[in-house]
Amino acid sequence: MTGHQANNTSTLWSGLETPGMKEAKCSLLIQEDGAFDPRIKSLPKQRVLVYQDRGYNPATSGGNSHDENFYVDFTGCTILQLEPAPGTPQRTMPITLTVGGRCTFTPENFQDFRVMMRTKEQSEEMNIAPNGNFDWPDVQSLLLCPLCGRKAEVPEEGDEDDHEYWLLFYPLLQITVMRGSQMTLGTRTICRLTCLDCMEDLLEGMTLKVRPAAMENKRPKLSFTLPASEVLTEAGSAAFLEDGPPRPETHPHVEDILDAWTLYNLWEHSGAWEALQNDYRIVLSRSMHSDNGGERPSNNQDTVEPKLKDRMGKACGNPDCRKVHGKKDPETGEVIRLLSQCKKCHHEYYCSRSCRDAAKESHQAECLIHQEERAERREKKAKQVTCDTCKRRSS
Repeated sequence: MTGHQANNTSTLWSGLETPGMKEAKCSLLIQEDGAFDPRIKSLPKQRVLVYQDRGYNPATSGGNSHDENFYVDFTGCTILQLEPAPGTPQRTMPITLTVGGRCTFTPENFQDFRVMMRTKEQSEEMNIAPNGNFDWPDVQSLLLCPLCGRKAEVPEEGDEDDHEYWLLFYPLLQITVMRGSQMTLGTRTICRLTCLDCMEDLLEGMTLKVRPAAMENKRPKLSFTLPASEVLTEAGSAAFLEDGPPRPETHPHVEDILDAWTLYNLWEHSGAWEALQNDYRIVLSRSMHSDNGGERPSNNQDTVEPKLKDRMGKACGNPDCRKVHGKKDPETGEVIRLLSQCKKCHHEYYCSRSCRDAAKESHQAECLIHQEERAERREKKAKQVTCDTCKRRSS
């Protein structure tokens, strides 16, 4: 993990957190023993105020700052969230992730997010007004994958490589002592670019109960259990499960992948972003009354064991490397984690993408075997998908 820091209780910190975030135990990294359950979330209809930060300078704006904001009658939508699983140790503030969609990342996107996520010091350098009363992590937190801690590359003009990621929405909290013992709470949700491999690993084994879309204002009682990854694939690149906003004319089809800034603005301008903030404020308020140091009871502790621990003691798949997951790297002193996975067979793991690329030829024969086994397993699972309503009737 790039640049993470651990204290005596093995809490992971990115080094980008503000002092107020550390006071609230709000880390930018998902802890190694963290586990999540998927949840279909309905954001209700509501009238929301959409804040438009255009980086204006109050001294030269002519007093027209009121034009920056506008109201939207949000029509409601259904989204996918990943909540901390019951029984997961809570050494840091519980984080509920919202899946924003799949996106590309461009040089223009970096500049747009850099302005929006500016700190107060950076605002002075840019000669524009600060974006809010609190200081929050800057654009580097966008680049930092919350699951593995690696930073996304900043693309350059003319770069033909595919810079493709999942965009997750990540709630932040910080506590600031203003006067004496008086504390002020600050909340914000930020965008996080998340590795495709990390997201695939996170979703592996997750299932959701879904119902067909309503017809004539009546929703069928019939329901199905489906893999969460398939539900997202069906939703399309913007990850609205139902009643999402109209897509841009340049990318009308649900499979068309938007760039990160366009995807964020699709959420914001429709009112879905602010509706999500309202929901997060309720979640954060509840979390302030929970015991972060304890564990929530669970009927099945085995279901929350993180998949990364399954790789403990496993060597890197590159024969010329053989670094072992869970041991310290003698060169850097960091704990080795096998986070890069073969995209074809999903069986072999590597300590880095360079090792994965270097092992392609030697892994090819074994890869084909595992691909066949994976196809057989998927076929068996597909046959096991049953109608939940019929299952209840027969029991």
